[in-house]
Amino acid sequence: MSAPEMGRTDDVGDAEPLTVLFVDNYDSFTYNLVEYVSQQAGTETEVVKNTASLEEIRAVDPDAIIVSPGPGHPKNDRDVGVTMDVLREVSTDVPTLGVCLGLEAAVYEYGGTVGRAPAPIHGKASAVDHDGEGVFAGLEQGFRAGRYHSLVATEVPDCFDVSATAEHDGAEPRSADSGEDSQNGETLVMGVRHREYPIEAVQFHPESVLTAAGHDVIENFLEWVSDRSNRR
Repeated sequence: MSAPEMGRTDDVGDAEPLTVLFVDNYDSFTYNLVEYVSQQAGTETEVVKNTASLEEIRAVDPDAIIVSPGPGHPKNDRDVGVTMDVLREVSTDVPTLGVCLGLEAAVYEYGGTVGRAPAPIHGKASAVDHDGEGVFAGLEQGFRAGRYHSLVATEVPDCFDVSATAEHDGAEPRSADSGEDSQNGETLVMGVRHREYPIEAVQFHPESVLTAAGHDVIENFLEWVSDRSNRR
């Protein structure tokens, strides 16, 4: 297995840069996320594929983790690899942001369910309502966010708060195994936040050009990581 790839480092004064580790679930958007983080001063990035071992993840000793989007379902080991172990064994202490599959994996790993969205969405901006906390601090209500997913969290476990939602605006049929039709105005989970552990996740893609507040979401996450690091 190849060594982790290093991203750009931007040091601010004598402060130690934040090491942000990306768990890459083989998605074309991963390096867009890396670029968004690298643009923030005082960050250092490393990328590992989800085929890495948990020991390799721990060896990086990251200040933060971002779990990338990716194809597939979190129930399939081949789709998520080490992601689930990271969420269960490392993210309990290390601030973690899940994106798209990263949200689905977090929900699934902690006892929730993930099913088919009312309709597959690949490149559509939807209005996001949020609680104004965490990665959503200071963001406008109803900001437009780019969505690229065919799965959605259908049951969120009690250990997570739902931090953001969007309304499904079509009436396409659900998957055949659900036996239901979606209705206009169906509420979909767009963000979750763990009640005890430093885990946040979003279903939309902050790194998409369709997401107006994408840089702000990343900045909020990194500010949270920095504040948490300074308190230790």
